Amino acid sequence: MQNGSYTSLNKTADGDGRRKSSTSAGSDDTRGKFGSRVESLLYCIGFAVGIGDVWRFPILVYQNGGGAFFAAYVIVMILVAIPLFTMELALGQFSSLGPIAVWKCLPVAQGIGVAMVVMSLLVAIYYNVILCYTLYYLAQSFRSVLPWADCYEWWGADPETCYVRYSNHTKCRDVPELLWRDYGGFNSSSNASSISTDLFPSSDVVWLTSAVHGVNFSVPTEAFQTIMANCSNATQTAAEQFWEKYVLDLSPNIEEVGGLKWDLCLCLFVSWLIVFFCLIRGVSSSGKVVYFTATFPYVVLLILLVKGVTLSGSGQGIAYFLVPDFARLTDLNIWRRATEQVFYSLAISWGGLIMSGSYNPFRYAIHIDASIVVVADLITSLLGGIAIFAVLGHMSLELQVPIEEVAKAGQGLAFVIYPEALTTFWCPQLWSFIFFFMLYLLGIDSEFPLLQTTLTVLSDTFPVLRKYRSITAFVACSTCFIIGLSCVTQGGQYVLNLLDTYCAGVSALFIAMCEVMALMWLYGVRRFSNDIKFMLGKTPPWIFRFSWAFLSPLILCVLVVYGLVMAAPVMYNNVEPYPAWANRVGWFFASLSMIQIPLWAGVALFRARKNIRSAFEPTDTWGPAEKKLLQEYRATVANAKDRTCNVALRTVSANGTAA
Repeated sequence: MQNGSYTSLNKTADGDGRRKSSTSAGSDDTRGKFGSRVESLLYCIGFAVGIGDVWRFPILVYQNGGGAFFAAYVIVMILVAIPLFTMELALGQFSSLGPIAVWKCLPVAQGIGVAMVVMSLLVAIYYNVILCYTLYYLAQSFRSVLPWADCYEWWGADPETCYVRYSNHTKCRDVPELLWRDYGGFNSSSNASSISTDLFPSSDVVWLTSAVHGVNFSVPTEAFQTIMANCSNATQTAAEQFWEKYVLDLSPNIEEVGGLKWDLCLCLFVSWLIVFFCLIRGVSSSGKVVYFTATFPYVVLLILLVKGVTLSGSGQGIAYFLVPDFARLTDLNIWRRATEQVFYSLAISWGGLIMSGSYNPFRYAIHIDASIVVVADLITSLLGGIAIFAVLGHMSLELQVPIEEVAKAGQGLAFVIYPEALTTFWCPQLWSFIFFFMLYLLGIDSEFPLLQTTLTVLSDTFPVLRKYRSITAFVACSTCFIIGLSCVTQGGQYVLNLLDTYCAGVSALFIAMCEVMALMWLYGVRRFSNDIKFMLGKTPPWIFRFSWAFLSPLILCVLVVYGLVMAAPVMYNNVEPYPAWANRVGWFFASLSMIQIPLWAGVALFRARKNIRSAFEPTDTWGPAEKKLLQEYRATVANAKDRTCNVALRTVSANGTAA
């Protein structure tokens, strides 16, 4: 097989667990391969580039020092992400095995693969709930008027608390700051503490206190009464109430789960149905889907970027996003968040990269694709951040409010703030459709690799299931749909937030730490490098080997310890803390993946109790899947051992002679 080429060779199981050649890429009893190099590349890009690049990354940059966080993010990308991304793809490609079976190279570490699958499955369950929200908003975009554009009674808006930001609405609590613009320069006093109350009526003037400027100033009574007559104490925008009251029908807290939201159940069902059809023939079908799902979002993103930067105030928003505060680089929490986002974005240690690599031809130049995918993810995050903050800057200017009031994290950005901004665009329904269609495409090609990881493990463990791909995919999707119903209840948003906090945070870093330590310290960085040399014809660069053996384990170890020590109780919208029992449940879900590592290590040691050393050595079937390549590999390993023994004997002999 030529370097980097794709053929129709596939593998079927023979008696010793290896796989033989087949001529049909999509036949039911074969493992399958990507149809072309482009499929493999787009599959990895689709898996790595997801919704988080649009709603999570921009806010993280803004909250953690702007350009300084971005600098930390790039440094982590170069020193840690690219080497580990390449490592996982190479591991899967070398063996043509999924994330569990691949640990034939080191049986005692098989639990790492199990942990990856458990984490991917948990994330797949709640990630599709987020996609069902995008489908819901996508459907709402076809209405004659966007429902979140105003406080409409038909969806249950509360007229006492709901308001529209773009309707010159005035909050009563904002009156002093609004009047300061016109009257703050007259009859003001810097000694705010000398007056004990905010309002001091007299016959002609009212005294107010500007909390922002820290001074007292007088306002004509008539002007004060006029503005107070038209203000209200409304606390939520129409977009906020539509999201919480109509879409979610949100219960007061996680202790009140409430009933199912049947409209969201339908959207979740449709989303899982789409995932099922993408996976119905394994990578033979999903590999074709990514031609559209991994490329079209970039067209939409560029459209939104051009639209955003042409808005008034966009420059101010982009400056908030990118202007660096380099003093923040000394904060370890910045580096922890940057590393977590890198692992979350690129899906390192989730098992999906090993799975993706296992469907590549043996000689495929994976190191090139790894660099392309990481750069594509970085560019997407940057462009997505600029597009989002250009619109936030426009909102800040139009509403005359600080950008902090419109820059919300997570789902609030995607389902409240940005949709609210879209209502001011020409033909808002079109822009809403474009935005949510982009979000769904970004998410769906990250979703089906998460579930494909589990399906790959099942087919590697039970090869007979390859004949029943569609049935296996149907059972898996149906099971995930049923479990995911817990996230589309009235209290489902609290459940989703709990899972998102614990399932893919410190557990992902812990699994990555164990993975790189096991491979590079127990299997051996030299042997792993030699395996890659046998596969690609060249030894990995020294910076990769240095990162694998020293830098990545050190960074991950520090961040895992820091994350455990500094762990804080979960909050919803940074306001309402979860009860103690909910946090314990969260740690239970996190431990579901992490506990697999010591658990399966114990199982491996028990099985090898008569020869403990065998648990730390590759099995007899470890190596390339193709028999000819396996024989060549075994001969290469044997020659390397002979050379090592000869060197050792010469060293002993020389020492004896010298003595």
